[in-house]
Amino acid sequence: MRQGNDVLTADRLVYDYILPAKTGCLAFVAPGEILRITDLAGLQVVDMAVFNRANPRDKLSTSYSRTRYKPAPGQKFVPRDKLVPGDILLSTICTPLMKITADSAMRVGVHDVHHRMCNRELYEYYGHPGRRGCHEVIADLMAPFALLPEDIPDTMDLFMNYYHDCGRGHWVIEPGVTKPGDFIEFEAICDCIVALSNCPMDVIAPVNGSTCSPVHVQVAER
Repeated sequence: MRQGNDVLTADRLVYDYILPAKTGCLAFVAPGEILRITDLAGLQVVDMAVFNRANPRDKLSTSYSRTRYKPAPGQKFVPRDKLVPGDILLSTICTPLMKITADSAMRVGVHDVHHRMCNRELYEYYGHPGRRGCHEVIADLMAPFALLPEDIPDTMDLFMNYYHDCGRGHWVIEPGVTKPGDFIEFEAICDCIVALSNCPMDVIAPVNGSTCSPVHVQVAER
């Protein structure tokens, strides 16, 4: 189990928000500041998109983040399928955005970095018209920064238990592994805009346990 940063005390907090189920928020995280997302009830997924505040078109690339890490001296480079503490989130032009500093779940690294967000079209296709997905939530949050829905990148889906079954030839979604109070923590490397969607999916797949629930979003100075 990874321990969190000890700077998250009341006197250092610059943002402290309980994000209700099925909603989104923005967090502005300056270099050196700590972002922590805590799963309050357990089993809840949070879709996270990260943008370079100096140029919001320069945004998270989960593919580069998985495959452009630097192995230790003497170790072979092997592209990986997950992100864990110590890994760097890179942008679409490989700008270092944030570093993962803690992951408190018993199974570290259970966060989807391959899948696209849920969206209105997905829900409609499976017989649930009129529902907004994480893509719509994050696109609306980023609209004031002159980004269009097609500019929104694939997200890092925090706490999502999603893996590939080679034998069956397809991806598998299973209930999460987080317990109440589990969290993941990041340290900003550049000035970042972090757009979060507290995933609204309670149909189609067992993404968020039996019900969607709030999460705690905090940003703290060092």
